[in-house]
Amino acid sequence: MEKLYLGVAREVITPEIGGQLYGYRPYIMSESVEDDLTVTAFFFRQGETKALMISATVCLINTQLSDNVLEEIEKRFSIPKTNCLFSATHTHSGPNTAGAVGWGGIDQTYCDSLFVPQVLRAVEKAVQNPQPVKMAVTHGESQVGINRRQLADDGIVYLGQNKWGWYNPKMTIISFKNEQEQVVANMIHYGAHGTAAGSNHEISRDWSGVMIDAVEKESGAITAFFNGPEGDVGPRLTNGYTTGDITYVHALGAVAAEDAVKIYGTLPEYDEVALKAQSFVFGIPLKKRMDAETAAVMLEDYKDCTMNMEGLIRGHLESVLAAHRDGVEDKQAVCVPQTIIVLGDIVFVGFPYELFSEIGMRIDKAIDAKSILSLSNTNGSEGYFVTEEALRQGGYEVDYWRYVHEQMYCDNADIKIMQATVENIKKMLQ
Repeated sequence: MEKLYLGVAREVITPEIGGQLYGYRPYIMSESVEDDLTVTAFFFRQGETKALMISATVCLINTQLSDNVLEEIEKRFSIPKTNCLFSATHTHSGPNTAGAVGWGGIDQTYCDSLFVPQVLRAVEKAVQNPQPVKMAVTHGESQVGINRRQLADDGIVYLGQNKWGWYNPKMTIISFKNEQEQVVANMIHYGAHGTAAGSNHEISRDWSGVMIDAVEKESGAITAFFNGPEGDVGPRLTNGYTTGDITYVHALGAVAAEDAVKIYGTLPEYDEVALKAQSFVFGIPLKKRMDAETAAVMLEDYKDCTMNMEGLIRGHLESVLAAHRDGVEDKQAVCVPQTIIVLGDIVFVGFPYELFSEIGMRIDKAIDAKSILSLSNTNGSEGYFVTEEALRQGGYEVDYWRYVHEQMYCDNADIKIMQATVENIKKMLQ
């Protein structure tokens, strides 16, 4: 087996104070910096195979923005964009790098002047300094996350804590050592929203930042967080909700840090591993577009709405009516690109969605030979990806799912995406 090479680098991407903090309401603006935001690049090379994983401590990354960055990376550094995973950690205390109707437009000035240049700078440094490494992997459990779809007595689902709901307690730590037996980098994988701070005014990586710092101190090496299926999982806060204030960042972060350091201490021997990277495209069937008459009637109720879900619904209805007016035909399916990177017994699978935890757990269970680490908010931002069960219950994520695109995905889209992903992974492992 040829040696695996790894280059890793980090850059600061903290915006200037005064910009929007993305994820809640459009007018939440930053007033101070609690901790610096960062982008961390992991460049892998083995023989002729090159792959890249990037962790940016922002909420979401607009799909077109992500595509543009990956195309530039391919052009500058000859890393195929199809071999790249560009992930957001999903802190709600960072700048608007996504843009969404109802939540405010993308902060283009920040993206052009700081975010994109610093991402490219981190990749450049990582590419320039690869060294031979071995890898070790360990798993443990953490109660940092909890299902956030709380069912009230009246049958309404709201954002709270549901101790009976799906969530994955598994935390995975991947560590790399060079030939001098020095730890050079670590990755942490876990699935939970970065909303411990709530509608705060401090720029922050949220709870995962405290965890990252603790593992870096313990290992002496750069560490990055890659968020897993977090669509229906929030931080388990002592206030009974999944949002709080900046004090909850430190409190829950301390719990996550203790768990992560403990799990890090169980790492086995480091070993040589094989690298594979490949991209696939699969289709998810779409429902027909809402009819024009229904859309026009609904729009009367939302015509003055501009913010959050009501603003999103208004934008959806206007888009539907425009499509009917222009004679746009319904699409039968949406094509979803998917990059998969294999490192030894670990399989990273990217999704441009806030994936529900059950979907990720199903995919992992379907592949016995490997540990499947699904990455939410990766290579784009296309909204929540919910289960058929959740569709029957409703709730915030379901409403977003219904109205974020002109045509809604089929009801059993969770089965479709699981089956397609499992098939793609099996193809890679042949």
